[in-house]
Amino acid sequence: MGELLKVRKGFYAFLYRMYLEEPPRELAEDLVNKKFPVPDLESLNEDMAEGFKMLKKFMKTSKDVDEVHEKLTDEYTRLFLGPGRLPVPPYESMYMDGTMMGKSLLEVKKVYRKAGVGKSGDYAEPEDHIAFELKFMHWLCEEGINAGDDERVKESIALQKDFMNEHLMRWAPKFCDDLYESKQADFYKGIAKVTKGFLLLDSELIDEFLESP
Repeated sequence: MGELLKVRKGFYAFLYRMYLEEPPRELAEDLVNKKFPVPDLESLNEDMAEGFKMLKKFMKTSKDVDEVHEKLTDEYTRLFLGPGRLPVPPYESMYMDGTMMGKSLLEVKKVYRKAGVGKSGDYAEPEDHIAFELKFMHWLCEEGINAGDDERVKESIALQKDFMNEHLMRWAPKFCDDLYESKQADFYKGIAKVTKGFLLLDSELIDEFLESP
């Protein structure tokens, strides 16, 4: 389970960085130089496989680093920053409550406080942003890795299951579907599919672990 937690932690790190801020120049360099990591598609579920196929296709058309970086930055801005009404708002409250700063945000903040996690003052977005929720799962995986004994590992996995069921899985798959369907998305269509596929897969992995003797 320790090795699986490390793999899951790494993938959550990849995902939350895709949504946390404007894509860095290093990402454009990896896409142009064909160094963006793509796993064996046959080992993935349908959504993840489709998403990585789309990212491979994007890489094939990526020739100039500056041009690709500008394109990624513009796409991120249109999708998640504005100005104006966001085509795909990356907030749990918008999906669950129909408004910013709704009840869902308060519930998420309670979970974070109970876990001893706080948002950095440098990060302007509210705690129910998709990046922060994915980063919380990344943190929980880290806690599981450092747990020290099987009982504490199971406690960590149980907390991950609760957060998945009560928060991420209630809205993130629909958010990913909307992002995939958005006319404003190109690169992020693939990221949307990968995100949805991984969350579905990870939810199953957590259930299997907790059901095992």
